Amino acid sequence: MLMGHRAIFIMRKTSGGRARATSARVAVHPPSTQLRRTLAETQQQLARAESATRLVDEFLATLAHELRQPLAAALAAIEIQKQSPRPERKERARHVIEQQVRYIARLVGDLSEVSRISRGAIELRRERVDVRELVREAVLMIEPLFDERRHQVVCELGRDPAWVSGDGVRLKQVFSNLLRNAATYTAPGGRIGVALEGDAGRVRLRFRDNGAGIPADALERIFEIFQRATSRTEGHSAGIGLAVVRRLVELHGGTVTAASDGLGRGSEFTVVLPRG
Repeated sequence: MLMGHRAIFIMRKTSGGRARATSARVAVHPPSTQLRRTLAETQQQLARAESATRLVDEFLATLAHELRQPLAAALAAIEIQKQSPRPERKERARHVIEQQVRYIARLVGDLSEVSRISRGAIELRRERVDVRELVREAVLMIEPLFDERRHQVVCELGRDPAWVSGDGVRLKQVFSNLLRNAATYTAPGGRIGVALEGDAGRVRLRFRDNGAGIPADALERIFEIFQRATSRTEGHSAGIGLAVVRRLVELHGGTVTAASDGLGRGSEFTVVLPRG
């Protein structure tokens, strides 16, 4: 066979009735560049479709798991309220129901936020805001959880205003999500800190804790939906809050990163925002 050609054999009958094979060369043209490109694009599209289907399946399975536990706990508490004659048990059951319903409401709210951000349905209402005040308000929002778990919270925010151009409501949501995450993964009696740094062009906020920590192989995916650094937590965490944090920070033109020395050694989340 010659390059670019293919030999084929043709059976012909002779005048005496015998079969005789003759050969011929037929030119074979390689696939055109456009055809190869089309085939490659088709393969990529199929791979993306398969990946998307797998992610949807994983998402639905995880969501079902996240809802099953609080719903089961709430239903059990309802049965206790129905059957128990003891007021203290009824009150405890009421508390459990309230806690589980609040968790489900927060889960649905976070999922809605992720969906809206992904679809570009959130419009930031930018104004000049002092991030120090937003952090203080976020701490007050999470203070009941800090008190319940006896956390020591230290804020080092400096004396001078730290102005940025941003949506105050959304930035406060970022800071409260990071503080709630720290409280969830820090054992009772632990320490949580917020430190403000900055230069001429950027504001940097570091959220530190001495909690459960993050393994090295989880640092890259910790901001993905339904991802947790560890299961070692006494509180509820669906693994959605950090996904919301990253998307909102990026909408503000900033960055958020995670760092940890490993399990049991705490974690640090750094938010960097452009000054405004």
